[in-house]
Order: sequence, then structure tokens, then C-alpha cells
Amino acid sequence: MNNRRSQKRLALTLIGVSLLLIGVLVIAGIRISVDGESYSYKTLNQASGSQTQLMAQPGSILDANGTYLAVSKVVYRVILDPKVMAETEKTFKGSMDKTIEMLHEILDLDPAELKEAYLSDPKSPYLRFKDVIITEHQKKTFDDAAKEYEDARKTYNEKVSKAKRNTALVVGVWFEKEYRREYPQKSVLSKVVGYTTEDAQEGIIGLENYYDPVLRGVNGVSYSYIDSDGNAVNQVKEPENGGNLITSLDANVARLMQDGIREFQEETGGHRINVLAMDPNTGEIIAMASDTDFDLNVVMEVNNKHDSSDLSDLTPFFTAEELKHPEETFLLQEAFKGREDVLENMSYSAKLQALRQQVQMNFAVSATYEPGSTSKGLTLAACIEENVIAKNQIFTCDKEIPVADHIIHCHQENPCGDLIPIEAFGRSCNVCFVEYGLALGAERLAKYQELFNLGQKTGIDLPGEANTSFLIYPAERLKSLEIATNAFGQGYNLTMVQMAAAYSSLVNGGYYYEPHVVREIRDLEGNLIRKIDPILVRRTVSRETSDYMREAMRYVITNGTAGAAGTEGYMTAGKTGAAEKLPRGTGKYLVSFISVCPVEDPQYLLYVTIDEPYTEDQSQSLPAQQLSKIIWDKLYDYWNLYPENAEDAYTYDWSKLKDFSGESDAQNKEGIIDDPENSIEWIQEQETLENMEGVEKVTEETGPAESEEGTGETPVPESDTPPAETPAPEQDTPPADAPVPGPDVLPAETPAPEAPPAETPAPEAPPVETPASEAPPEDVPVQG
Repeated sequence: MNNRRSQKRLALTLIGVSLLLIGVLVIAGIRISVDGESYSYKTLNQASGSQTQLMAQPGSILDANGTYLAVSKVVYRVILDPKVMAETEKTFKGSMDKTIEMLHEILDLDPAELKEAYLSDPKSPYLRFKDVIITEHQKKTFDDAAKEYEDARKTYNEKVSKAKRNTALVVGVWFEKEYRREYPQKSVLSKVVGYTTEDAQEGIIGLENYYDPVLRGVNGVSYSYIDSDGNAVNQVKEPENGGNLITSLDANVARLMQDGIREFQEETGGHRINVLAMDPNTGEIIAMASDTDFDLNVVMEVNNKHDSSDLSDLTPFFTAEELKHPEETFLLQEAFKGREDVLENMSYSAKLQALRQQVQMNFAVSATYEPGSTSKGLTLAACIEENVIAKNQIFTCDKEIPVADHIIHCHQENPCGDLIPIEAFGRSCNVCFVEYGLALGAERLAKYQELFNLGQKTGIDLPGEANTSFLIYPAERLKSLEIATNAFGQGYNLTMVQMAAAYSSLVNGGYYYEPHVVREIRDLEGNLIRKIDPILVRRTVSRETSDYMREAMRYVITNGTAGAAGTEGYMTAGKTGAAEKLPRGTGKYLVSFISVCPVEDPQYLLYVTIDEPYTEDQSQSLPAQQLSKIIWDKLYDYWNLYPENAEDAYTYDWSKLKDFSGESDAQNKEGIIDDPENSIEWIQEQETLENMEGVEKVTEETGPAESEEGTGETPVPESDTPPAETPAPEQDTPPADAPVPGPDVLPAETPAPEAPPAETPAPEAPPVETPASEAPPEDVPVQG
């Protein structure tokens, strides 16, 4: 009886288990039918599948002439398959030894290291062998040799007995396709083009970084697995190759600019030299060059080694002693000005990395500085456009002018006397430009600074553009001192590309174009993907004002401060600039010269900056003029600019400009500036009244206001309580031993004091803190 009960229980248990198993299978079947292939694929792929990434081919970067600036070449990684090798060796003895032998003979790989790798993880189907990279030629040689061996093995085995057959196979090794970046032009346009990681999968700086998604494309993938029916399946998602960038750059122009910099360095030199060429009619960048242009191939290799002891990318620019003490180099001293303690406490490798950052930074885009007298072109254009001064109106320079308890001095040893605006611009007279600025007033000055895009990013298609929004005054903070100093280029910062774009609008009829580098994006077969047309942002001045400014810029070379910049017969026009760096009084300057050619219809703009030229008196802009002339003389022929057949411009009678309105000098002296509501006395009286009315409000303030950057820094007091005296910002007077100006020998300019270039670190590298020198002068209030 008990046995029967036990058997019954056992039967019921078996039935229950069977039903449970059926239920599980039904559930599994339902899941398979619902999830379909993806469920089957996922399960089986985990057990016996494999996946291989298919690399997209990156696009190239070409200049406007079709010259390749960046290209990708096919390379292969050596991949070992220890799992296949272990399984094969069980049946086909000697396969490991034969495979290792061929890899050693053809690819020169170490046999002992290969054997160790195969035995290290017998279950691994994928093992990169020491990151070894081989060329297409090497891969083909190995593949051909392996096929030849296999054919010979089969032929041999057909002729011998089974016992004597060669069973060794060449297995367990394959080659994974990749791409490597190469830069055929080496250092030419290095900071514009940029470079990538070792596998060309990520752009680090320059166009390689800015257009990374376009250039890199999208990688594909190949899946191999066994499906639910036991069939081998291979699925491929093809890669999407990157696009080619067709740029406005000209490698020949950049090379000539580099040649000019080297020639200048041998003759005079300076700590940091940068040159920019632009098409003023489109905003297209033609070239950028610097004294620290680097071989992109070398820098890419060093960057990807992550080896701080490899200094091959820095040795072209620094001595062995400087590299032992990088904190003593000019670039790091500038970058950490005001933060010397930070630099001092950095490790040696961190200092080297910071130095690399500074070398690779594109100064024209990422660094800011006070412009000095080049900004007088923007001030003069605004005044002419707004009719606050007349073109033939005479202003008198008495050597100094009082502004808000300051005395701003003229740079001349003697007063300039009576000057019309074009003469004041040509002689770079600070006293006259103080009057022009005050006549313009805060609202209009701020309006034109905005029109010329100061304090705003230009939108150039390069990474790391500096933010200058907190380095310029809003209208409400432009008191008389700020107006006066801003009018001649002190008290605010900008970038080279900002100034170049602003001046382009001054000479092209008043049209401000967004600076840009890329014209077209095409696929690898040459089909157009996207055309990038010039972007007209706004109108800055009228055609009449633009015509006047070109005339004024020509006067600077023929009769003004830039006689050393001109070449006889060539109609080049420009403006000198200089600014004394912080701290004031050290005699350190950044000098510059911006110029266009031909003056009647400018096709090319060239902008030169030299940080601390190697001259006894850095305040002279002569070095910038000399470098500009060296480069222009190389470019005239290349750009098919020929000497004018008309009368030599150096003999042009500019005096006729004094009477083109038909008014007498006496009438001119009664110009707009004498309107009592535009006089210095009236402006400063109004400011005094405003300040008296606002005393209670000021005393009620409870703490420092935050800057636009949110730093919480205490703002510098407003300019109605400034230091006793503002130093004369520019000295256009030639040195005592300079020749007397004549038709062929013109006075050299002594540049204006300027804040040292504040370098906004390039985003492509870990940022170095923006130097304190980026701020406006110490004796002028800072916004925020």
C-alpha cells in the first residue's frame, strides 16, 4: 500500500516537472518569437560570436589651390588570436612556430615576445601585439608569403605519405585596418590645420578639432555569429567616410610669411611674432604664421607618446637651458603673469605641458591685447560717419590735454599744432584723438565698438576664440577718461582676428564679414556636400567713410608714421600701433602694423604683431613696419600686384585736402568740436554733477559686484577718481638721431603703451589660466 502511494507521488512529481519544463519552453518560445532575431543573436553572439570595428576613412584638408594640408594613410595593427592558435596547434602541430617564424622574417617581430603573447591568454580571440603598426606594403608582403607557403605545403603534401606531411599552418594572426594622419606641409599653417590623436579618431587643435565630426566620419562594424539554426552569419554596417575640407588658405602665402618672419628674426627679432592675411572683401582667412609654427607630424607623435621626457617638439624653439627651467621662458612668464606662485609650485612635467600649450596656441584667435594706435582708425571712422567732426576741421595739439584730473600728453617733443583729422591720423596724435573721442561720446563710441564687433566673438571656424566681452566697457561705464583712452587704443582688449575683420570693413565699403577658413565640404569622391559662402554680418560705415579711411591709411605711409612700411610704387595703406604692457613703466611693448593693398580696391589685408621686439627702445613701431614690408615684398609678385604706372604716391600733394570744402582755416576752427555740449569742459562738468547726485547711492553699496564671468572680484573704482596721471600712451616721434622726414624717409612711430597680450588658453589643451595682463591698464577701471 505504501509502495503504491510512493509510486503515485513520484508519478505526480514527474508530471509536474514535465509540465513545468513545457511551460518554461513555451515561455522561452514566446520570448524568442517576440524578440525574434535580436534575442537569438544576443544569446549566441555572447557564446560564439565576434565583432570587428570597420574604420571610416577621415577626410583631407586642402588649401585653396588644392594643396593637401592633412591626409590619411592606411595602416594596419598586428592582431593575434591565441584561441585559434591553441585549438589549431592540437591538430596541426608546428603551426605556432611557423607563424612566429614568418612574422619574424617578414615583419621583423621578436619571436620570444610573439610566443609569450600567444601563450599569455589561450582563450582570447583578440590581442593587439604591442601596438605594432605596419604599412600596406608590409601587409601585402606577408599575405603573399603566407599564400605562397600554403600553396607549397599543399603541393608537398600531395607528393608524400601521410606520415611525412607538413601539418604546420599559418594561423592566429590578422591585420586590423586603421588610418594615420600625415601633414605634407609640416609646419606651414600648423596652428590653423591642427593635428589628431595617433589613430586619427579625434582632432586636438585647429581645423582638425573644429570640424572633427565632418572629417572623422562614422565607423562601421562587422558582426559574425552562429544563428539559432547553427548557420554562420556575418552582418556588416559599412563605415561612413569623412568629408574633405576645401579651405581659403594658401600654403604658399603662409610659407612666404614664415620666410619673412625668419628673415626678420635674423635682423631684429622679437619674443612672439604673429602674422595674419585675410581677404577684406569676404572675411576669408588666407594664411596665419608665427615664430613658433611647429611640424605637425613631430608634435602629433610626441603628443601621443605621453612621454614628458621627449622634448623633440620644443627643441626648435628653446635652448637646452631654457628647457631645464621652463618657468623662465617668455611664454610661461607671460601666461602666468600675476600668478607666479602657481607656476612656481607646478611640477616639471606640468610646466613642460603648459609650455607646449603656449607654443601650440593660435595667438591670432586665442590671445588678447590692447591694440594701441591701430584702433584710431575705428575712432576716426566713427567720428566721420556720425559727422561729429569735419574732414577738414582743424584741431590744435598743445602737447597735453587734461581729462578727469589726468594730463594726457602728446608724444611729440613739441606740440603738433593745427591738424586736420587725416594729418592727426597720419601722425597718430593722441591729443587730437582724445578730442575726437569726447566729441563722439560714450553712447556713440560704444555703438561703434559693437558695430566693429569688439567685445564679441567673431565666430571664426577655429577653436579657442578668446572671449573679450569682459575686456571692454559698456556705454554706462565710459566716463571721460575711458572715452579718451579708448579713442586711442588703450583700456580695452581685442584679438588679431577681431581687428583684422574690423579693418576689413573700414576699407571694403563698410561691410563686416564673419571671418572664416572653410569654403566647401566635399565627399571623398569630390561631390559637393556643403558650400560655405561668405557671411555678411552688418554694415559698419558708409562707402564715403570707407573711401576716406583708405585715403587716410595711405597718408600714414606717405606722410605719416609708417614710412618704413612702404615700397615705392606699390599702393599699400596701413596704420601703426603699439601699446605699453602691464605693469606700466617697464618699457615693454607690443607693436603692430595693419595694412591693405592696393589702396583703391583692397584685395589683401596683412596684420603683423610683435611682442617685445629685440630693440633698445621697444616703443618704436619700426620693427612691425619692417616685418610687414619684408612680407609684402615677397607677396607683391605672388599676388600679381604690380607698381602703379601713375605718379609716385610719395610725391602726391596731400595739402589739397586742407581746402577741399572751400572753407578757410578760420572757419574750420569753428567746427563741431566747439559746440559747448561736445566740449571737454561740458562733458566733465556733467560727470561731476552726476557723481555728486550719486554719492548716497554709492555709500549704500554693501559689497563687491560680480563680474560677467562670475568671479566676484571687486571692481576697480570708476574713472572720476583715477590716479594722478595717465602716461602718454603712444610716441610717434622718431628718435633724436632719426633722419628728417622727406619724400622717401618718413618718421618712425613710437608706439602706445599697451597691456600685454592676455592669452586665453586654447581649448584643445588643458587651459592655462588667463594671464593678469589681459586686463585693461591698471590706471583705467576694469569692467566687472
